[in-house]
Amino acid sequence: MTGWLRLALATQLLFFTGWGGQLLTSHHGADSVWLETEPVDPRDFLSGHYVALRFPIGRPAGDGCAVRAAAPREAVYVQLVPSGRTVASGEGLVEIWEAGMCRTDPPPATTSDRWIVGTTERSTVRTHSYGIERFYVSETSPLRIAQSGEVIAKVALNAAYRPRILDLVPRLPPTATAR
Repeated sequence: MTGWLRLALATQLLFFTGWGGQLLTSHHGADSVWLETEPVDPRDFLSGHYVALRFPIGRPAGDGCAVRAAAPREAVYVQLVPSGRTVASGEGLVEIWEAGMCRTDPPPATTSDRWIVGTTERSTVRTHSYGIERFYVSETSPLRIAQSGEVIAKVALNAAYRPRILDLVPRLPPTATAR
């Protein structure tokens, strides 16, 4: 093997090792919140098995959120606040979080509030996407047949306010005893 080829391979190896390490550690120790999902009908057989998700926080109605429809693909920071509602899930009773206010500039680093960053979508209604609208599952997973609205998402928020789904758990009827 020639020297330049070894250097190219070593550079690629270092790049992908660093990238993989960043992906594995970016949400380590991050705060997490529980988010409700809404029904949606996925139809994409080429992407593998996934649960398509839509979140009520995708259409926030808080302070500063109404003006976002005019600027598609703009970064938007949405404050997450406890809704005061709990939902029975496979992990017991969990508190649901909802959208509070919106802003286009990052919140102060000193704030203890929980924020999530997304982008405004090109639409006639205000919608935001957060990059967590698909959750890929194995072919044998019982979640494969789950639909948005039947599950709730446990989402980690890192220091840059980027979300990552940690888990999807079934939403149980209010009278069901959580395991």
